[in-house]
Amino acid sequence: MIEDDGIAREEFRNRVDKALEEMKKSQIDVLFVYGDASHPENVIYMTNFRPIGTDMPGYGGYNAVFLLTREGEPTLIVDRDFFIDSAKLESWVDDIIADPQGDTVELSLKILERRGLLSGKIEMDVTFMPTPVYRRIADRIQAKNLECGLNIVARMREIKSEKEIEIISKGVQILAKAHDAAFSIAKEGISEIELAQEIRRVEMFEGAEYATALFVMGGPRTTIGLASPMATDYKLKKGDMVLISLFCVYKKYSAGMDRSWVLGEATERQRKLAETELKSLEKALSLVRPGMNSAEFMKPVYHDFVEPLLKAAGFMVYNLQGYVGHGTGIQICESPMLWDHNPTILKPGMVIDIEPGIYSKDPKIGGIRTADFIVVTETGFNLLTEYPRRLGSLS
Repeated sequence: MIEDDGIAREEFRNRVDKALEEMKKSQIDVLFVYGDASHPENVIYMTNFRPIGTDMPGYGGYNAVFLLTREGEPTLIVDRDFFIDSAKLESWVDDIIADPQGDTVELSLKILERRGLLSGKIEMDVTFMPTPVYRRIADRIQAKNLECGLNIVARMREIKSEKEIEIISKGVQILAKAHDAAFSIAKEGISEIELAQEIRRVEMFEGAEYATALFVMGGPRTTIGLASPMATDYKLKKGDMVLISLFCVYKKYSAGMDRSWVLGEATERQRKLAETELKSLEKALSLVRPGMNSAEFMKPVYHDFVEPLLKAAGFMVYNLQGYVGHGTGIQICESPMLWDHNPTILKPGMVIDIEPGIYSKDPKIGGIRTADFIVVTETGFNLLTEYPRRLGSLS
């Protein structure tokens, strides 16, 4: 493994030790960690190996399996022979093997059978596992031996180390420079695509491994919040609200930032919406503390606070974000999710993207979303995003 100022070998050893402790508590014989190009996060977290294609939307690309036995024996299975040499440079795991036909699942099952562990108790996170992969494994392992509810690695990932927080913070700093670059060239007649290209260029120049989702929306497209396609040839006009949601990966960790501004002078209605949205962000931040239930953000932020403000200001036709924020780490969106359906309790060390958004359905006003990264502390939170919340005529 080549040390590159990312997560060091020692921290991976600590992760393995924690996983073994959890396995011992639940009498687990084997930790079976599957990852593919769509959801590689658990494999990355345990091995530092990333199946390629992780910047591809949807399911696709390559996959890998990490096996950890109760004796602490780690094995990484990759799905092409030509990945072994590069995997040895990337990962701390010494035992790295490949199936020449790319069938990591079959090879994993054969290894477990050879070691006499196929009849043992096997823990497997199936949250994002493709159904065909799960069925193949379940057909070979008795139901009583398959544990799919512990999600050991995913729960470990919720709490970030000092190094993880440092890496994420660096990613946020890269995004700030990228947004500055786009804002500096924004003018009437420039297209969403041109702004997106400049953002992507600066992200890579500043050290990002790649740019992930990148939404640049102008004028009427901001009423949607997250429009598809992410950027178009729409040319900005004076008075347009512009909503930019940019993301990058740095040292295998995700960072994100959302900022909105008006090209030229903002109208009084746009300023009022921006004022209300900023109050919603501040309200959400005021609730962050260890012990807070993730499901207890929606009502005090949206229903009890934001909606009365909007109605008092005369905004009657709008959409709200639908959640208040979400955890971030290797994936841009991971546990905890701050909405009604997730009862996860906030704990010190969780990194959360707080991003309540308000989207007026009037295209002359537009939608606005401001997102800040925070880390939960013993007494509240620390802000990781050091970037102006309001720009241009909304300042």
